Amino acid sequence: MKVSTRSGLVLSTALLLGSAAALAAPTPVGEIAKKTVKFADLDISTAAGAEALYERIVRAASVVCRDAGLSLVVKCQTQAIADAVSGVGSPLLSSVHRSTMEGVEEVVRR
Repeated sequence: MKVSTRSGLVLSTALLLGSAAALAAPTPVGEIAKKTVKFADLDISTAAGAEALYERIVRAASVVCRDAGLSLVVKCQTQAIADAVSGVGSPLLSSVHRSTMEGVEEVVRR
């Protein structure tokens, strides 16, 4: 499960993949891949801060999904990123995510 606070969030594959055993991933049965993303040092109310957090989330998704199996890695990463962005609840971070996924830049007015 993903846990979010104002200073960090934990990405995991539990919600994304069910169990490691179902995927025959090298993660032992009962263990869930997790990665904490800290962002207390970022001001996510700015474009630069939101983009920096998004980059951290993408890197963390790569870590938690690396053992998902070749056919599921992209799906796992896509879902982990979307869940993390949603969990943070920042409109600006959501905008960065939409822009990245859709390849379109959104105009953010402050």
